[in-house]
Amino acid sequence: MKRLDRYFIKEFYRWLILMLAAVILLFIIVNFFETLDKFVDRKPSIFSILKYYLYQIPYLVVLLFPMAHLLASFFSVGEMARRLEILAIKASGINLHRILIVLGFAGLLDSGISFVVGEFFMPEANRKFRYVKTVEIEKKRSPFKRIFARNLSFFGKSGYLYFFKYISSRNNRGISPIVMKIRNGRVVQRIDARDGVYRDSMWVFKDVTVRDFFDGEVKVEFYREKEFPELTESPFELLQEQYRLDEMSVFDLKKKLSALKSAGLDYLKILAEIHIRIAFPFANFVILFFSLPLAMSMRGKGRTLGFGLSVLLSFVYWGILQSSKIMGQLGKMDPLLAAWTPNILFFLPGLYFVFKLRR
Repeated sequence: MKRLDRYFIKEFYRWLILMLAAVILLFIIVNFFETLDKFVDRKPSIFSILKYYLYQIPYLVVLLFPMAHLLASFFSVGEMARRLEILAIKASGINLHRILIVLGFAGLLDSGISFVVGEFFMPEANRKFRYVKTVEIEKKRSPFKRIFARNLSFFGKSGYLYFFKYISSRNNRGISPIVMKIRNGRVVQRIDARDGVYRDSMWVFKDVTVRDFFDGEVKVEFYREKEFPELTESPFELLQEQYRLDEMSVFDLKKKLSALKSAGLDYLKILAEIHIRIAFPFANFVILFFSLPLAMSMRGKGRTLGFGLSVLLSFVYWGILQSSKIMGQLGKMDPLLAAWTPNILFFLPGLYFVFKLRR
């Protein structure tokens, strides 16, 4: 790597680290004052408040990394333009596209870092954040530990959908259970019972009606008591609250997607989330590709304009992303296209700016 390349990278990453820290700190400060009344009312410990914000950092890194890239490009390359360094580089006969290539590779590297943080650090941190928020800040019960529930529904293994009017892990019993076996979008079996008990790693139901659906016919059987070895989910498992989408990795989301598909249930929301998890990290590269030619052409227009453009473009990108995400979840747009639409809409003008950039 030549000295000039090292200089580009050093200047860019110096501003990138500074901008990322600044936007994360700004987010935390704003959120702190918005949540201050809750802190005063609930009186959590200082340690709990620190954990409350510490566990948000992986999410904030992924979320604010593209904005930090925007700011860093305008402040680093824009500062070079203001100090006439860009003009000096052109006067030396060096192609300005060299800066784009060097920092473009940096953007690809940062996209990979963003994906790794989002896949391996963010889900667990989000779960811990929700626990701290619910238990230590709001003084409520753990969202992941329940000992009983009313009107509980749960999508279990092998396409079984459970419903209990009441279920308790204290005595491993459930009242008015309904279990449906779903295959390829069709209910192939329905089990209704008066109550049930979980023992020996399976459910045993009393006063049971089993309906099997096949070839347009229904087979109905009645049992005073019947064991169901295929129903292996315990009350403890059924009572555990399901993780939110932002608390699951792409690998976990794909497993859930496969289960929903096999059961014939709606899976568009999961599919849209998977594509966005893959597409969003590349925003770091795309935004650099879009903003660097603009930053080079700013000349002596100053940092204020760069900051204003960064904030404006961040809101535009985020607005497009949220709109296309909703369209993908509702089936109004292909989920893959919905996830990549913001990157495409920023990449195409970026191509124009790159070709327009004077050598």
